[in-house]
Amino acid sequence: MTQASVTLEDSVCFAVYSAAQATVQLYRDLLAPWGVTYQQLLVLGILWRDESTSPGRIAAELHLDASTITGLVNRLEAAGLVERSRPAGDRRTVMVTATEASADLQASLHRVAGCVADAMKMDPDAAHSLISSLHDLREKLTSADRPSLRST
Repeated sequence: MTQASVTLEDSVCFAVYSAAQATVQLYRDLLAPWGVTYQQLLVLGILWRDESTSPGRIAAELHLDASTITGLVNRLEAAGLVERSRPAGDRRTVMVTATEASADLQASLHRVAGCVADAMKMDPDAAHSLISSLHDLREKLTSADRPSLRST
């Protein structure tokens, strides 16, 4: 198949993009009653697991820019779901910690991931295989050379 004959439906990039969009929309619908976005849920998930961590570590784990994390943490802090603190003796370091209110939210949201998994209708082996393929794809794309396509 030549590059010119590739349609959207035959494009890996569009398939990944549209599946991600559909997944985020499902999360948006499910999370709406709590006023939490999918990206905020990801940040909270890290904090529920680790209790406290730095914005830089959150950014690295979610493969996002630090500025994106700053905005997410700002909104979560305004909602009372996280707190920022600076360890004694190190004014440069910021730590983000989940609040008790976010622990209450965690208990309320425990079924959301199951609802998404049910909607995907994938058996565990297929889900594991897809996850592995997508992680591999991300790694290849982030480490790929960036050739210049401009004519000189």
